[in-house]
Amino acid sequence: MIKVLIKTYTLNSVKLFFTIFAFAVLLASNQSKAQVFTHQKTVVEFLERMAQKGAIEFNDLIKPIDRPTVYNLLNQLQQNKNLSTIEKEELAFYLSYYSFDNLEKAYIPKSLTVFKQIKKNLFNEPHILNYSDDNFRLMVDPLAEIGFQSAKKTSQLISTGFQMMGYAGKRIGFQLSVRDVNETGAFDSLRIDNTLMGFNRKQTTSKNLLSYSQFNANLSYRFNKGMITVGQDQHVLGYGKTGNLVLSAKAPSYPFYRLQYHPTKWLSVNYMHAWLQSGVMDSIKAYGTGNTVYGGNRETFIPKFYAIHFVEVKPMKGLSLHLGESIMYTDIIEPAYLMPVTFFKAFDNNKYNDKITTGANGQFFMGISSRNQIPNTHLYAQLFIDEIRVSNIFNATKSRNQIAYQLGASVTDLGLPYLTLTAELNKVYPFVYRNFLPAQNYSNSNFPLGDWMGANADRIELIANYHPRARLNVRAYYRLMKKGGLGTVEQQYYLTPTPVYGFDPQYKTSKISLETSYELYSNVNILFGYSRYQVTPNLQKSVTSNQVNIGLVFSPY
Repeated sequence: MIKVLIKTYTLNSVKLFFTIFAFAVLLASNQSKAQVFTHQKTVVEFLERMAQKGAIEFNDLIKPIDRPTVYNLLNQLQQNKNLSTIEKEELAFYLSYYSFDNLEKAYIPKSLTVFKQIKKNLFNEPHILNYSDDNFRLMVDPLAEIGFQSAKKTSQLISTGFQMMGYAGKRIGFQLSVRDVNETGAFDSLRIDNTLMGFNRKQTTSKNLLSYSQFNANLSYRFNKGMITVGQDQHVLGYGKTGNLVLSAKAPSYPFYRLQYHPTKWLSVNYMHAWLQSGVMDSIKAYGTGNTVYGGNRETFIPKFYAIHFVEVKPMKGLSLHLGESIMYTDIIEPAYLMPVTFFKAFDNNKYNDKITTGANGQFFMGISSRNQIPNTHLYAQLFIDEIRVSNIFNATKSRNQIAYQLGASVTDLGLPYLTLTAELNKVYPFVYRNFLPAQNYSNSNFPLGDWMGANADRIELIANYHPRARLNVRAYYRLMKKGGLGTVEQQYYLTPTPVYGFDPQYKTSKISLETSYELYSNVNILFGYSRYQVTPNLQKSVTSNQVNIGLVFSPY
């Protein structure tokens, strides 16, 4: 959702690959439905809870979720006679909004002319523009957010923009979202040790103003058993409630193309290639502009790219396993990484003769999810491997276990209807996400692609969510986090065994919060929260701060 530099490459091999790939897709396509993605967190949480109760099967390993899938699952829940009164009310609420994504029937009567239809929707729908016919659908809305945060000092956030989404036929979906954000007062310009999304800051004449833009866009084409998407967006891979190890919502959005393929009901294949911002200047490509404006130099970043693919297997209802790898590389486009079937790590080793100074930065990951196999319970776990010596995993003198893992458990309807309790542990060992080549760090715009707390850290979280009435959520949250030092690159690569987890302790933090949110309409949320935050530096006294947050968000999608 932030501006990212995009560079165009004209490699013949890249052109050939896309030509063959597009031709194969066209041959395989049929009357499949187009896809547009939702960033509406509340409906995803509703579906997650329904899946946790066994009412539906919901594949939410990678997000955002496409809107037609959301509609189909909501429609499926209409047949469930065991829903509570609150669940029925929320279901009806979400169905009324996502009926736009029912591509099987016309959205409005054909008797209306185009202009009468627009006029009717303008005064009767909660959207600026809502148009639909047999071959085209379009929805346009403004974006707005006002937020206030009060602690020892006060900060304000105001954002404005617009978004549009729609369908061209039943195979092509599109969406666009643009937002300008301005923060004043005691704003957080570092985004360290919290879940706030990163940004690319705009240059302003005032140091007391934090200004940045958020932008995401998607164009998707649906074929028989899969989908191709190109655009700019964030992706989250995992089930974590406030962070994930492989892909999280911390880093700004990035340009990408993505392939999803579902050859059977029990197997799915996912692939994505992305263009990232390295945050490292390329001094060789810098040149003078012939004037003194802004320093008189043209500057550019070292090009940075990211590829990831994984398979997900569902051996039985409620059980899902996934296994995959990713690669971070720089300088020039590598055609092999543009192909979903390439074994990234093997290619990197073979092409560069396993010479670390010429290669890329690869990772492996795996995970498991169990829903309703224990009634009303979701168990999940994920392992991220940055570097490991398999033969010496348990050898205390030779091990290099630079890994991270996540363990989580959630139970719903525990004692009270619509009460969900979650416990989650995240642990990231020293040096994970970092590379001796700064441009190949596991990051985008210097914000982590993975978990927001970074390496040599762990946190335990306890979360209680309760809905006393439809669309009203009360959330109690507790977090305890420990953070160690980053260490040096020399320690990372030369010391064997790797320094143990927790070496060079820096500080501990704890946070207790109580938050309420009410979804007034499908596009308007009212937020209120209170939190108490304490940080205890090593060998120093702790510091405590209290914080109040108030917000009004108009963001339909």
